Amino acid sequence: RNMSRSSSRTARAPSSGGGEAPAEDADGGGDGTRTPSAQGMADGGEPEAPNPLVMMQDILDKLKILDYETKFAEEQMSSKLLHQAYFSIPHPKPNEQFYYFTSLFSWLMRLNHLTFQRPEQFDDPNTTVANMMEAMKRARLSVDYPMQKVKQGYGEAVCVVLSLLCDAALEKAGFKIGTPVYPTDNYPEEAPVDEDEEVSADIADTVAAVDDDDDDDEMYTVAPEKQKQEVRENKIMESSIDPNAWKVEVENVAPLLRMRVEVDNKEWRTHLEMTKELQEGIHAKVPGTKEQLTKLSGTISAAVEQISTREKYINSQYKNLVDEYREMQEQLQEVSKRYDERNRDVSDLTNELTRISENLEVIRSQMDERGESMKDTGPLVRLKDAMKKLRKDIKDMDLRVGTVSHSLLHIKMAQELNKHEDNNAKASNDDDDY
Repeated sequence: RNMSRSSSRTARAPSSGGGEAPAEDADGGGDGTRTPSAQGMADGGEPEAPNPLVMMQDILDKLKILDYETKFAEEQMSSKLLHQAYFSIPHPKPNEQFYYFTSLFSWLMRLNHLTFQRPEQFDDPNTTVANMMEAMKRARLSVDYPMQKVKQGYGEAVCVVLSLLCDAALEKAGFKIGTPVYPTDNYPEEAPVDEDEEVSADIADTVAAVDDDDDDDEMYTVAPEKQKQEVRENKIMESSIDPNAWKVEVENVAPLLRMRVEVDNKEWRTHLEMTKELQEGIHAKVPGTKEQLTKLSGTISAAVEQISTREKYINSQYKNLVDEYREMQEQLQEVSKRYDERNRDVSDLTNELTRISENLEVIRSQMDERGESMKDTGPLVRLKDAMKKLRKDIKDMDLRVGTVSHSLLHIKMAQELNKHEDNNAKASNDDDDY
């Protein structure tokens, strides 16, 4: 019974000293990593929007795998390489940034075994973006962004397009990213136990604790037999166990009774000691680092002041040229405005010419049909044949009419003759009567 109580105390001891273990399990291991569901969702339960800065770093890694530094930058862009935020933020020269994007797009399309003509630097951006979106459809890569976002040459839409093309190019090249392999933790599960250590004092304390617990338990369990044990308590207790056998048993059991403390790197005491060591190291390095930063700050301030002075001097020297440049720029804007107006006029006239040409084609087709119908003698031949047949039918009909008229005349004459004979017969009969 005493052994079970001591084991229960041993089992409860770590929970009282390291109460952060359940919290670490609840957080997914206590190593500071988030679960996949927590990483892919925002606070409101909706998927997080892609971050262009993070996507640009990923795109740069994929381009390095595709060896764009040698096969693209050196051959097409004069060895100009990308930095980790090139397509995620606006560039001081938007035209140059957009040209780099279109050139990289055409190169990635060739890696995907698709034809796409590389646009020139000063081509119409609207036409270029429309061709790019059509090429994405041919590659079966869906991009749910408007053309204006892609036309900017930077931002989320551009990074998504490049990321999809890089993934497709890596897949065409047969490159696959495997799962990471993490090293195993070779930490000792149990603290080493010294078998030769003397434990006589621990055993004595344990035996005393056992006697106290037994006395407490007997006070409640043997109360009904108190009268029967009064005589036994007055007698002298004698042990029948051999002292040597008792010592041998104590030596055998003592190592099993020791409490083994496992070393846990996630235990808060270890974290506290590590934090103290790091804090001491930081305090030791602060003076030297502060001195270096102070010198660096002074150097930078002097350089900035020198640059500002030089800038003012250059502005004062080239003021006339700047004014002339502004005038030329205004004139260029006016000329560009007139050019746009003329372009609109040309577009309107071109549309009108197209409409007139279509009407002319329709009229020409109608005239051709009428001319062909006029040259065709088939209807006339058929009309002549019909006239001949009609004349023949008329002759036959006239012959039949004449025959019928002649027959009717004979019948009529016969009737009149018979009538005349009848009249004569009657007249003769009347004369005979008289």
